[in-house]
Amino acid sequence: MQRSLVTTFLALMMAASLAAQPDQAITIDQAQQAFNAAQTAGAATLARELYDEAQWRLRQAHENWDAKKRDDRDNARIKALEALWASRAALAKSQWLSANASIRGLQGDIVRFGGNAPLDIEDEAAGLAFARGTTSKQRVESAQRAIDRAKAAGGQSVPANELSIAQANLDSAKKIVKVDSQNDSADHLAYVAEMRARRALYLAFLTDSIKYLQPLQMERTRLAQAAAELSAAAERTRREQAEREAAEMQRRLAVEASSREAQAVEVDRLRQQVEENRRMMEQRVEQDRLARIEAQRQLDDVMKRYESAIGSASSAEIETLRRQVEDQQISLRAIQERERLNEQSLSAEINSLRGELQTSRDQGSANVQLLSERQAELQRREEEFQRLRRDREQDLSQRADLDRQRQEAIAEAQTRRQQAEAQAQELRMQVEQAQQQTEKTKAELELTRQQALSAQADLDRARLELAARDVEARRMKMQAELSRLASTRSDQRGFIVTLPGIFFDTGKSDLKAGARNTLTKIAEQLRSDDSVRVAVEGHTDNVGSEESNQALSEKRANAVRDLLASAGITTDRIGSSGRGESTPIATNKTAAGRQQNRRVELVITNQ
Repeated sequence: MQRSLVTTFLALMMAASLAAQPDQAITIDQAQQAFNAAQTAGAATLARELYDEAQWRLRQAHENWDAKKRDDRDNARIKALEALWASRAALAKSQWLSANASIRGLQGDIVRFGGNAPLDIEDEAAGLAFARGTTSKQRVESAQRAIDRAKAAGGQSVPANELSIAQANLDSAKKIVKVDSQNDSADHLAYVAEMRARRALYLAFLTDSIKYLQPLQMERTRLAQAAAELSAAAERTRREQAEREAAEMQRRLAVEASSREAQAVEVDRLRQQVEENRRMMEQRVEQDRLARIEAQRQLDDVMKRYESAIGSASSAEIETLRRQVEDQQISLRAIQERERLNEQSLSAEINSLRGELQTSRDQGSANVQLLSERQAELQRREEEFQRLRRDREQDLSQRADLDRQRQEAIAEAQTRRQQAEAQAQELRMQVEQAQQQTEKTKAELELTRQQALSAQADLDRARLELAARDVEARRMKMQAELSRLASTRSDQRGFIVTLPGIFFDTGKSDLKAGARNTLTKIAEQLRSDDSVRVAVEGHTDNVGSEESNQALSEKRANAVRDLLASAGITTDRIGSSGRGESTPIATNKTAAGRQQNRRVELVITNQ
């Protein structure tokens, strides 16, 4: 007896302490918003266990938030608080693991570019299951381990002093389990303390991971640029070799031209080689031009996606697109460098042709026709050179303007995102203030019965308006109305309406007049939703033989079914069966217990 009194006293003290904490003023909308934030951050994949726990508790809170019984409403608010902190822990874990994924992506890029980025970052499986034990004492010990781990990881730096609050709640739970090793209040305090500790732990890990991101990004950019420069250097070497070979052929052609009549065949061969080199040069120039256009198109495409992502995508998606933009820019610069080398090659060739032409004129070693051909070739090359240079300069100017516009657009998008986040934070604060004001108003309305009835009437009208658009809301209203007409409850079979044995005379299956009125009202509610089915089950006490009780339960179930059918419920939606004395809900050793067992139950389910 003394032990029970001590447990009760501790539970009451704990309840008084909880009432003074801000967390107890939360609403179901706050818990839902926290869960939605975790879901948006990918918690269903990155923090499956915490996500599932939050989802289950949120569902329990929704089901009993507006329940008639105070115990059910209090339990719903406890579940909402647990769902809130489980969602926040899931959000923190998702953000941390997302940052780790970005780090691993950067590490992979660095290795791909020939670098090395060994990092030993903390990690955790997305679907890690938490073993908390089966008793309240074991769950308190598990929560203490979570707090100790968060402290060791630097969780004290998390704002709002989360670990101190978690430890204080857990200390209250420890006092309870000293006298009662299995206690719901201790379980609740231990669970919230654990979720606070896990959130602090994951935020501490997130802080550690974020500090690696910028150095890794800079290293990846440096290595990517170095790889591009190596590629450009190799291209320059190849082009210089080709230019030397072309110069050598030009020199040989000039030598052979001095004795063209004797070496006409060789001159023709060298001319063909020069023409082939010229053709290959033109082909390379065209290929580089097309490659530049395609690279610009790809850069434009990924840049558009990057600009769009800044406004709405996650940090990991923005980082991935930023790296793609960087890669495309490096590729484009490499192609532009090749085009610049093409111009240099063409310029060197023009200078060589100009020198040979002048030498031939000075020495008089070539006839007029050959000089005319060389002059025409020189002019054609000069025109081609001028065209390439104009095109490249014009393209560079246009790309510079476009890059400037895009940088301005990106800066503007980042500013809008920051403003949107600031506005969202301000809106959340306003919503929280409004919710706090609403709670205060509700508390004041409770002072007088008339004000409470008025508030309830407003709430009923709001529910009726929502019921016109939402089938589920209509069903909830129907269940609420049925609860006014008879005793109701919910279990895994569905929503159950219990009709007491006073609907029938002892040993009879004919409904009394009052029972008919009640059933007619129940039928009116059932007609409001064509999607529900009704299973009528008859039950008796154990007075009399089992066979007679079975027959009586079937007759009473059939009587209720027939009345509902006559009241407008189609027969394809109604079934009936007798359970006899097989499923009592109270003891049959007392008159009161037998009275409870003599009943008819309407099991209401969806089609």
